[in-house]
This record gives sequence, C-alpha cells and structure tokens, in this order.
Amino acid sequence: MRRALLSVLDALFRVLFSYECVGEDNVPRSGPAVVAANHPSYLDPMLLSIRVRRPIRFMAWDALFRVPILGRLLALLGAFPVDVRPGHGREAYTRAKGLIEDGEVVGLFPEGKRSRTGGLEPGLREGAARLSWETGAPLVPATIAGAFRAWPHHQALPHPARIKVRFHDAIDPGPWRHRPEDEALPALLGLLQQRVERSLRPGVKADQRMNAAYRRPSAWPRWHEFLPALAAAVAVFWKTRSLVAVAPAYGYIAYLLLDHFLVPQGRLVKWLRNASPIAFGLGYWPVLAGALGLPDTPADSALAAISLGALFPYLYERGNTALAFIRGFVLALVLEAGTLIVAPSGLGPHVALPLYAAAFGWQKRTVYSAYAAPILLAWAVLVPRTLGGLDLGLVPHAVAGLLAWLLASLVPYRAEPPVQAEPERQSGLGLQ
Repeated sequence: MRRALLSVLDALFRVLFSYECVGEDNVPRSGPAVVAANHPSYLDPMLLSIRVRRPIRFMAWDALFRVPILGRLLALLGAFPVDVRPGHGREAYTRAKGLIEDGEVVGLFPEGKRSRTGGLEPGLREGAARLSWETGAPLVPATIAGAFRAWPHHQALPHPARIKVRFHDAIDPGPWRHRPEDEALPALLGLLQQRVERSLRPGVKADQRMNAAYRRPSAWPRWHEFLPALAAAVAVFWKTRSLVAVAPAYGYIAYLLLDHFLVPQGRLVKWLRNASPIAFGLGYWPVLAGALGLPDTPADSALAAISLGALFPYLYERGNTALAFIRGFVLALVLEAGTLIVAPSGLGPHVALPLYAAAFGWQKRTVYSAYAAPILLAWAVLVPRTLGGLDLGLVPHAVAGLLAWLLASLVPYRAEPPVQAEPERQSGLGLQ
C-alpha cells in the first residue's frame, strides 16, 4: 500500500511541482538512521519519502493527523504524532529512540515548525543530533528547496512550483560519541545546519526576489500585448465598420491599462496578465479571420486547448523565459495571419502554432519539454493529416511557426530592472 501510494504521489508531484530528488542513496539501505531536514511546508514528509525505498518514520505535529486526507497520508507513510506543547516532547523522543534501536529510519524537522521565511529558522532543536549521538545512528541532512514557494505557511492551498529534494552525505556521530554532551550536540547540529543551508541559500534568495517581483507595480502595456490587439481592431473595423466587432480588442487594451493603474498586484494577477496576450489572440482569432475573409480553422477549440496547455510548463520557468515564449507565440499568430492571406488553408494554424511551441520548448529545455515537444510536433503533423491531409500548401505555415521561433531566439526578451527583495527579519541563513 505504501509503495503504491508513493508511486501515485511521485507522478502527481512531477506534474504539479516538477519534483526532483537527488542523493536518496545516502539514506542507508538497512540499519538505523536519522533524517533531518528543513521544514518549509506541509508537504515535507511526503517529499522526503517518495524516492526513499525504506519507510521514514516522521515525528509530525499531532494536529496534522486531524487534517482530512493529509492525516491519512501521513499515517500511511509511517509518521507518528507528536504533542508539541511544552513539556510533552519526552514521550515522542523516547518513541523515536526506540524505533532507531529497532533499526528503523526516523525523520525530524529540527526547526520544530514550518519556516516563516523559506530559510532555516534560528534556534534549531537538538533532537535529531541527540538521537544520532545517543544511538550511534548516522545523521542524514536533507534540503527541501522550492516547497516554501509552492505552499508557504500563510497560504491555504499549494500552487505550482519547482521542488527539489537533496539528501546529503550522512554525518557519522562516532567521533563525537565519547565527547561531552555540551560539546558534541552543538558540533553535530552545526554540521547539519551547514549542509542544509549550503544548498538552500540560492533558492531562498530567488524566492525573496520573486516575492518582491510579484508585489511590484504592473508593467506598462508591452508591445506584444497592445500592438497586435490594436492592429487587429483597426483591420476588423476597416473591413466591417462594426463597433461591436472591435469592442473585445479595445476592451483588452483597457484591461491592460487598468491592470497597470488600478489592480492590486500579486502572483495570480501577474500570471493572468502575462498569459493574456495568448488568450486574447486565440479568442479574437475567429473575429479577425471572418473580417479578413481568411479560411475557418477546423477544430479551433482543440487548437486553443493545446496552445494554452503548451503554456503550462512556463509556470515553473523564470519570468524572462515565460515572457519570451508568450511574445514569440504572439509573433507566430501575427505571421500565421499574414501567411493565411498569401497561402489560404484552414489547417495552417494547426501547423504553425504547435510547431513554434515545440521548437521553443525544445531549445530552452523547459520543464516537461521531453514530453511536450514530441506531443506538439505530432499535433502539427497528425492533426492536419487527419482533418484534411498534408500537402505542400502547409509548408509556408510551417515556415511561419519556425520563423517566429527563430526571431524569439535571436531577439531575447529584455528583462525589467532587477528587483531587490524587501528586508525581512533575520533568518537562520543570515539573510535579511
């Protein structure tokens, strides 16, 4: 049951969090061990257990076992409840020590609570070091990076983010076992903290910059947002003289201005704004095609779905990479509209747009590109063949998609000025 559950969680976390784990072989295959990690989220026991063959018996806050679904998952993973109230820790420690003496692996979070900053909290508890020192079990430090971004303490539910777990080389407590407690425990705890912080620090700094970026004022409408919308509105009005037909385009431009001047900024607001050019372009395409007399695109809803699906991996990428993809996609739409004028084919968009997305993802080696690029490439070949047949008339549309990719690659997206993270209280990393 445990193995089946972990297999399901592994697949789910790979999709939701681009989950990666390295160094799991540092957990001994047999015999006792103590695993000690930073504690950025509620997901941590599962993140540490997924790739380790042996069960890790975690000390977990007893309140978590009362959370629907989560409590059941923790129990299946082998966790046992701990009463964190002052004066109630000795019972949990005794139980953990007994498990180690029975040859099992026990997991602890020395911070004693979820991190409030993403970094390792100051004042680490000595339980993990003491268990290793008293029993002689190797102490295995582990770093969980990205989980604070996915599910910080102030957030009700998780959201997509890259998560990486690293198990470090085990610390042998042997050299300290015959030293005094007040000398051995700080030394072991110091080694543990040093190894966890070394790989955690870059992610904490990146999270601070990202959080500051989400709070910064919205950008002015970018050229790839407003120029295509304005050009489409002019072309549609020139052909139809209909204010109703151009209302969505001008409404979109108004949204860009409202977002800049009035809308409070945050993660979701930024994501919606960044993805809006693609959503508008796909949604307004039938209006533009009808006004210009371009051929209808069969299965246009399916094309919109695969195009928006191609955007999903960029939730995990750096902002400049995501914006470069979006800008290039808009360019592919513009080039495809021009190509339809000289080489009319309703199947053209099914070739140009997926081909651009496949080429960009392959070049940038984005998350899931090993799966997404072949799927998009297959779409560009198989869907036109199914709907009407492949012919030389589709070559210009393939060229339009590849030209958009080439231009997006040759003209990199210009980043906005670097964001300085706002000062925060001192963390265990010595970061502000």
